[in-house]
Amino acid sequence: MIKLKLSVSAFLGAMLLSGLGLAAFATDNTPAPAAASAPAPAPADVPDTVLADKVETLLRTDVGLVGSKFRIQNKAGVITIAGTVPDEHSLRRALDLASDVRGVREVRNALEIDVPK
Repeated sequence: MIKLKLSVSAFLGAMLLSGLGLAAFATDNTPAPAAASAPAPAPADVPDTVLADKVETLLRTDVGLVGSKFRIQNKAGVITIAGTVPDEHSLRRALDLASDVRGVREVRNALEIDVPK
């Protein structure tokens, strides 16, 4: 009796494992929606004003950069950030955030640390 239960359990276990193995090879061949397959614009296709606006909006809305003043210029994906920041950490944060924006090829630093008087 125990031998029969053991063999049935082994058989069911083997069937379960083989079913899981076959499920790994299952594929979904549904076509992607047309909007998802459209290529994203290349960085060169992004106008200078749009890219500068993206960077400026990101910097002005970041909580870690409160008290900073920015002037953003862009020419062919090269962003120049000028203005003042309260400390070194804010300066580095602004440069890092700007460099992470899609389309930015280079970030030039023209920021100054505003020393309290």
